Amino acid sequence: MRVEAGEHGERVERPATTTARIVGVDVARALAVLGMFASHVGPDPYDGGVDTLVQGVSGRASALFAFLAGVSLVLMSGRTPLRGRNRHSAAAVTRVLIRAVLLIPLGMWLADLDTGVLVILAFYGLYFLLAWPALWLDTRALVLLAAGWALLGPIASYLLRTSRDTGDIRYAAPGFDDWHGPGDLFETLFLTGSYPAITWLPFVFAGMAVGRLRLTDLRVQRAFVGIGTGLAVLGYGGSWLVVELFTGDRLAREAAPYGVFELIHSRVGSVPVSDPAWLTVAEGHTGTPFEIVGAIGVALGVLGLTLLACRAWIGRIVLDPPICVGAMALTVYTAHLIAIDRWFPLAAGQTWERLLAFVVVTLLLCWAWRHTLRKGPMEAALHVLSALPARWVRGAARPAGPSRPQGGGQEGGQEGGPAATGSMAQGSDR
Repeated sequence: MRVEAGEHGERVERPATTTARIVGVDVARALAVLGMFASHVGPDPYDGGVDTLVQGVSGRASALFAFLAGVSLVLMSGRTPLRGRNRHSAAAVTRVLIRAVLLIPLGMWLADLDTGVLVILAFYGLYFLLAWPALWLDTRALVLLAAGWALLGPIASYLLRTSRDTGDIRYAAPGFDDWHGPGDLFETLFLTGSYPAITWLPFVFAGMAVGRLRLTDLRVQRAFVGIGTGLAVLGYGGSWLVVELFTGDRLAREAAPYGVFELIHSRVGSVPVSDPAWLTVAEGHTGTPFEIVGAIGVALGVLGLTLLACRAWIGRIVLDPPICVGAMALTVYTAHLIAIDRWFPLAAGQTWERLLAFVVVTLLLCWAWRHTLRKGPMEAALHVLSALPARWVRGAARPAGPSRPQGGGQEGGQEGGPAATGSMAQGSDR
């Protein structure tokens, strides 16, 4: 911790900052990036055969990004809950809000490219705009908030879409080309779009709760794996049981003449509003309580495994290329969409060869960049644009005594994290 003078001269303790990164978080983010690659340029998972392996990332990679965004949101603000209304808190919120505001137009610009990808960045901007008040909450409150939102958010989405007659919107990622005003933009980002905040905020809140913990503690890392596995079984297994025993016949009738599976995968972001029984499914991108719990479990388990893998020096050496990818996630996401738009149109085919080429080139370029120029260009730009105003807001606070580092210091700011990068989404996942 360090001691600073508050706005009225009082002594205020602040978390000690450091440049050290928790590289296990970067590896988890890299896995989500590669999962996004599989969805965007890999083979169609619905063709059957070995291509079905790609289906495993559908919905899970983008949920992992949102989860990690919550982790980095907390790490960036100092890991401990903000206290009161002072310059330190105002500076932390300033950084978050500026990054959030910048992500929305960036996401809209990328959505206008001819890629066929449902870009998630604009949605992430709204997530951060809505989540910043939770920076004052402790771990227990964040867990309760995530759990309550996971249960009530999908129900509220269903009821709102029913009352507004918007339940049949299947694909929506806003761009400037289809601009219809701020009200329509908010409705798309919050309710009717492909990654609506009303059902995606639980991932952010769950990540924030995890970010409050000591991520370098072995017991915590093992607990992540165990608890994550349990949540995944509860979400996906619970949905399977409920559908098999209670709602399967109703869903089959509602889906006719198509199958339930085909109807679910013809939409991204929400379930039909023809019957509440749709809230019992757990397929990716359905935004149901079962899917949210299961995807949080997968994200937590993946984070636990990557943190464990990076404990030993040999693990950090072997995983250095994906660490570099995860630290440059926004740059990677932006670059891959531009590459698809200009040189690799999806209409030319999605194959294992193209997926392998994207993965290998990305690993090599990010490794070379990080070991020469450090920050990715997009990450550096966001840092400058947000850190300078935050420094000005905090300017009146001056150190009142020597810094005295205490435990957990290495869990300080994660500049390349999802809070800085937004997230690099799943796009169409088709």
